[in-house]
Amino acid sequence: MPYITRNVKDASPVEITCGIMRKLTDAKDHKGMDVVHVTIIDSTKKHYHKTLTEIYYVLKGSIEVELDGKREHLNEGQMVMIYPNTHHKAWKTSEENAEILVVCLPPWAKEDEILLE
Repeated sequence: MPYITRNVKDASPVEITCGIMRKLTDAKDHKGMDVVHVTIIDSTKKHYHKTLTEIYYVLKGSIEVELDGKREHLNEGQMVMIYPNTHHKAWKTSEENAEILVVCLPPWAKEDEILLE
């Protein structure tokens, strides 16, 4: 098939540190990337990735992202690209839960994520 369509409502919710994750794609769909919908209820733990580049795109609400000690505030429609070895942490700053689309290049792998707290 030359394309894929997915609905976030059909993706299985998985509880993670900061809230709820719903994987929209996986390595079977594309070996070089994956796409994840995340509802941020609280905050992530500070971490970095050895090889992974992440793109956070804010769909709803707002978030603060700490990147190697510097803070960036992102509202709906804004994004940040986080390169490998960047220490980072994100949390919601809106009253409502924030929703972000995360693109991971290559696909996220547990062994690539190094927790710092």
